[in-house]
Parts: sequence; C-alpha cells; structure tokens
Amino acid sequence: MTVFSFRQLRAKLLLAAGLALGALCGMAQAQVTSLNMTSESGDYIGGGRSYNYSAGDGTFTAQVNWQGGVSIGFNSSDFSHWWYLDFSSATRGPLTTGTYLGAMRFPFNDGANGLSVGGDGAGCNTLTGSFNVLQVTYGPDNTVTAFDATFEQHCEGSPQALRGEIRYNASVPLYLTAPTTLQVQTGQTVSLTVTGTDALKRRVYLTPVALPPGASFVDLGNSQGSFTWTPNATQTGSFVATFKGDNQQGNVATTSTQIKVVPPAPYNDDIANASPLNTVPASASQVVTTATTAADDPYCFGNAQSVWYAFTAPSTMRVEINTLGSGYDTAIGVYTGKRGALTQVGCNGDTNDGVQSRVRFNATAGTTYYVMVSSQYFPSTAANLVLNVVAAPPAFSFNPAINQFGTVVPSTGAVTVSGSVQCTSPSFVSISGSIRQGDKTPVNGYWNAWVPCNGITPWTAVVTSTLALRKGRSALLFSGGKATVGAVASAFDPETGEYRSMNLTQTINLRSK
Repeated sequence: MTVFSFRQLRAKLLLAAGLALGALCGMAQAQVTSLNMTSESGDYIGGGRSYNYSAGDGTFTAQVNWQGGVSIGFNSSDFSHWWYLDFSSATRGPLTTGTYLGAMRFPFNDGANGLSVGGDGAGCNTLTGSFNVLQVTYGPDNTVTAFDATFEQHCEGSPQALRGEIRYNASVPLYLTAPTTLQVQTGQTVSLTVTGTDALKRRVYLTPVALPPGASFVDLGNSQGSFTWTPNATQTGSFVATFKGDNQQGNVATTSTQIKVVPPAPYNDDIANASPLNTVPASASQVVTTATTAADDPYCFGNAQSVWYAFTAPSTMRVEINTLGSGYDTAIGVYTGKRGALTQVGCNGDTNDGVQSRVRFNATAGTTYYVMVSSQYFPSTAANLVLNVVAAPPAFSFNPAINQFGTVVPSTGAVTVSGSVQCTSPSFVSISGSIRQGDKTPVNGYWNAWVPCNGITPWTAVVTSTLALRKGRSALLFSGGKATVGAVASAFDPETGEYRSMNLTQTINLRSK
C-alpha cells in the first residue's frame, strides 16, 4: 500500500483538476472571426488571388440588413483593404442554417436570394451565386452575434468564381462542405465529395436527403460521402442534391448542390477539333449555346462559348470572315500557329449593326488560319451562329490632302485652311497640324478637323494662332503670302477595325478675305 503525504496528495488533486478543466475547455467552442477567399483567374472581384484576414488584421462589423439578412464589413488596420459581404433570403426574413441557391446581386434580388461580395474598389453590376449558412444568431435591436457562411459568386455572368467563407464570432459544432453549383453535360458522369467537419473531431454520418433520378450516394465511413450521377439525354435542366450530416450527439447539418445539366458541347468546342473551311465562298451554321471556354482560349472581346474553325486558303487572296446572320452578339479572332503559341491575325467584335463581327486579312495559299467565334464577354442563352467566308474588297486606305490656298483676315490675322480626304470605305478621319509664317519673327498657329469620310469629303479648319508682341506695341499677325503647313492624319474603318495614319507637309498661299 502506497502512502502519500498531504503535500503529495494535494499536488495530485490539483493536477487532476487541471486536466479536467483542460478537457472542459477543449470541449468549448472557440469563437472565430475571419474572412478567407479564393478567386479564380478571370474573376473580376478577386483578381485571381487568395485573401485571408483574421480579427487581428482589422475590424469586422456585423448587422442585420434591410432585407432581414446579414451584412458583414471588414476594414484593415492600415485602411488599405476593405470588404463588404451581404446575404439575404428570397423571403426577406431572418436567415437560418442551410443552403441558398440561385442568388442574385443584393439588394436588387427581387424574388431571389441575395448575395454581394465586393471590396478594394471592385463590385459587380450583376452576379449569380449561392451561399451556405452554417451558423447564424441574431441578438436584440437588429444585431448579429454570430455568423458563419460559405459562398460562391460569379460576377457579370463570368464562369470564373470567387469562393470563400466569412466567420463572425463563429463556433459551429458541425458543418458540411460540398460544391454549391456544378454544370455537366448529358452522358457525362459528375462526381462530388461531401465532407462533414465536427469541432471535436467526431465522426460525421452522411446520408442523402434528396437526389436526382438515377444518382447514388455512399457514406465512405470517414466523415465523407461520395455522390455520383450520369444524367441521360432526357435529363436537362436544373437539379438539386441535398445531403445531411449527423454526429449522433445531437448536432445535424445539411448542404445542397445545384447541378445544371446541358446538352453536349459542339464538336468544334475545342481548337483540337476545329471544323475545316477550305473554299471561298463558304458558310457554316450551328447552335453553340452549350459551347464552353478552354483554359487556353485567347481573348478577343471575351472568349465565352467559343467554337473553332480551321480555314486553309486555296490561293493567296484577301479574305473576309463574318458572322452576318447570327442571332447573338459575336466576336471573331483569327490566328496562325499552334495551340499555346497562337499569333493573332485579326480580332473584331462589331460591325455597323453592333451585333455581328467581321475580320478581313490577306491570306497566304496553303496556310491554315484558326478562327475562334465567341460570345462577346458573356454567354448567350440562344447562340445561333452563322459563319461566312467570302472574298474581301481591297484593304482600307485613305488619301488626305491640303488645299494650295488658305484665307486670312488682314485686320485680325484669322486663318482658315482646308482640304479633302478620299476613303475607300466609310470611315472616320482625324487631321490636325500646325501652320508657320515668316522666319526671323515667325507666327505660329494650330488647327484640327474631324471628318466622317465617305468617298471624297472636304474639310475646313480654323487656325488658333499664337500671337507675339513686336516692340511691346502690337501683335504679329498672319498676313497674305506663303505659309508652311504640317499635319498628321489618321483614319479608322469601324467595320473592320483597320487603322491608317500618315504625315503631310505643304506650302500654301494665304489669300486676304
């Protein structure tokens, strides 16, 4: 039998009490306040970066917004970063735990859930997204005492996402994570993993609440579950899969994933499967609504819903490729070279109708030109494409001229110069320059003209002169006689996007008016 002294017994009792107290403290949920975000390349709000802020980096504020949801603000201690996050439900009532799909930009989310994440000077005009509220506790007088939510936001219809989690005094005992939105084509298999996280690291048992027809879900036994589904040709549209997690200690959580099923992408969705075009003229038409964007697609007024064609010139000639007759806002990029090392030949996103596009270029016989047709900036819900290859007219050119004679008002020295511009197609011409008269005590002036050119178009410009005092009594003025004019002229063809410029120098005679 071991006999302990009073001092030894007291020490052991204190140690046991300390261990028990430590265990109780471990069971208590620590409150966390933080903002963590990951932005995909191409996402406007996050700029393709990751962000991690904690309470030590600045000030977090939380309040009930006017739609009954939650608004969180963060300002860094050095005032160099600020972010605002807004969440609301379609019912305009208090938020509860659960998944909120189909969110639109707060506060312009009539009839839909509301979401808005912006900061550091960037914000969305329109957005789509979703969020999952893991914890929310409201206090008196429109206060928020605790909040935890994950979110996914797509700005201006972009496929690139900003994803993150905002915590404010959060202490969630159990939560589930899974993708909130997915897109899959019919006939393709979509798989996702649902993960349950327990604050005390207990196992989370996962079960399906609702699945699309034909889908399966398996609890993997490690607080994770596996969802698999291959939608058939008749299963297009939007489907929701909902999952439940239970730690069998009285804590239950759910999460949902919205799955959009679309018909297969066009065959020429990728540059590797570019559709051949080898004659002039040639035409092709197709519905490209389900076309996607490859990670290495070049950028020409966007690259949404891109499809590819390969045009091999049958002879050396000037070619026009256009989308006249298409039913959506298109852009055309023409390239040579190989995938990953393409060289742009032309890019256009606008003709006179403001919808279709046109590219003209000099094609070399036997050279393959890759043509990418895309929706301008954002996907179209009805992308009906018509692509045409035709012989192009001669390249745009213009010929500016300055008239041999100008006019001058002797009493004021006011000068007017004039000329004309000849253009091969309707365009806009800017012509500006200087005029100089005299050598020892020259008089200088400046002028400019803006000419909507169509055929041969005249132009006139009034000179703004720089006056110089002579012997402190009178100003030197332009007068009748010779003067030297120098000018720079530039022209722009709005249909093809072609620019031209040239310099002019001419001696003219000023006649009294």
